[in-house]
Amino acid sequence: MIPPTELKYVDAEWTDKYAGDTAIVIGNGESLKKIPRELLNKYPNFGANCIYLFPFQPTYYICIDTRMLRNYPKDIYATAAKAEIAFLSDTHMGEPVEGLEELYQLENAYLCNENTVRFPGEAWWTGGTSAYMALKIAYAMGFSTVILVGCDRDYEWKHFSDDYPEESIEESRKAEFRSGQEYHFVVASIVYKEAGRRIVNLSLPSALDEYFGRGEIEDYA
Repeated sequence: MIPPTELKYVDAEWTDKYAGDTAIVIGNGESLKKIPRELLNKYPNFGANCIYLFPFQPTYYICIDTRMLRNYPKDIYATAAKAEIAFLSDTHMGEPVEGLEELYQLENAYLCNENTVRFPGEAWWTGGTSAYMALKIAYAMGFSTVILVGCDRDYEWKHFSDDYPEESIEESRKAEFRSGQEYHFVVASIVYKEAGRRIVNLSLPSALDEYFGRGEIEDYA
């Protein structure tokens, strides 16, 4: 078990670090394959879950997904270890899963929970998607513009790789779950707009264009 004194949560080491800058939130949708690497490498970025299959090393890594933490801790370890900060849900600390404690023991690991960068009106602290968590952390870091790539809202849950683990959400819950995700994207859009910041969608056309506004890759690459 990791000694409590060594646990790291939100602190001033990374809050407001990038005031006024631009960041990229990388979703794992199928359209990520069409995003130029020079764009991904141009700005500080947030990757999550099985981004290692792309393969791509994100600046910051996020894993708040129960299924990923319980089933793939060894697979995500290398990507998490190479990130400047690995933001991990603290929900599963202490669980007897091979490789999980080593993940939490990373020197660059920061823990996330319901008290991490709360947005007014949110119902789920995770928003049901790592992209929402990334938007909250990017906001705390001070980014004024956040670009979304690979955040596809297709109903087939397609990913950039055929080797990506299949979604485990029950069919009967998918509509409710997706509705919850959409709600939290709206929450994020309100927070950013009220602060004079913006989120720009470069993923597949979807409702995100309505919430955030749409951009063109050429404008940012």
